[in-house]
Amino acid sequence: MVFLIKFLLLFALVGAALGYLLNGRTSDSAKQGAAGGVLLATLGLFQLLCFGALAIAGIWLITRIF
Repeated sequence: MVFLIKFLLLFALVGAALGYLLNGRTSDSAKQGAAGGVLLATLGLFQLLCFGALAIAGIWLITRIF
């Protein structure tokens, strides 16, 4: 659980910094960048979860065949 919080926080900070620097240097652009960073991190974690589930399902299928 701590890993998830750190991962989301890291992406939020990077997104906020990029939003602040590249989108007008306002606090609103930093908030939008942080929200985008959290969204990107959530999608990445979901993909990682799906790939892990597919890998486990594949290993289970191979053990059942052989």
